[in-house]
Amino acid sequence: MPTAPIALVTGGAIRIGRAISVALAAAGYRVWLHYHRSEAPAAALAQELGAAALGPLRCDLADELARAELCRQILDPAGPAGGRLDLLVNNAASFERGALSKRSDADLRRVLEVNLVAPVALARTLAPALRAAQGSVVNLIDVAGYQPWRGYLDHCTAKAGLAMATRALALELAPEVRVNGVAPGTVAWPEDDERFAEGSPARASILRAIPLGRIGEPADIARTAVFLAQSPFINGQTIVVDGGRLAAGGPGSE
Repeated sequence: MPTAPIALVTGGAIRIGRAISVALAAAGYRVWLHYHRSEAPAAALAQELGAAALGPLRCDLADELARAELCRQILDPAGPAGGRLDLLVNNAASFERGALSKRSDADLRRVLEVNLVAPVALARTLAPALRAAQGSVVNLIDVAGYQPWRGYLDHCTAKAGLAMATRALALELAPEVRVNGVAPGTVAWPEDDERFAEGSPARASILRAIPLGRIGEPADIARTAVFLAQSPFINGQTIVVDGGRLAAGGPGSE
């Protein structure tokens, strides 16, 4: 019987990350579940996935030493996956908002560390295992990497950098490893922001900007991530999954 492929999904316990973890498990992967603060959801998902789940592993991806320890556990030949890795999904990200005048250089560095430096660092460190498996990397970018949103300069800059890093990594790691991206649009309403409450003008504005007339679901992103992981001749590409909002020149702010 063939050995099940191994995936690492950062931020794999909640929202889009959870959907990706579930979809990969359904596709036959065993999935390392990474989390930072979502310990209870990670434990619950691990129980739900049963033998398909590895970990969960806690790591603050903004911490270089913590990232190194995460990779050590993934690559450990004596670990539950034998050091094998077929797929890295860089999903974990921060989503910080604030006026330019109220933000600082430290804020920018923190956002860049999580949203750009960490994905590149993980790809670099885990590359030997990915090469051995002829595997791939899928980076979660964001339509904000292509169209700026007022009040999200740090986030937009980091995601634009990750979009370019996806293309550059596709060259650096070829031919053994493919690197692609998914750029979600709105696929879930913010849970802690009253501006987007049901019936709000902000929510209505976003819906008007989406040609399909509705937001997506985390499962839409998960399906695309699995597709890219299983498509052996796609490399250096990013698929925008936003219901047509970017193509229609949607509003430049959230």
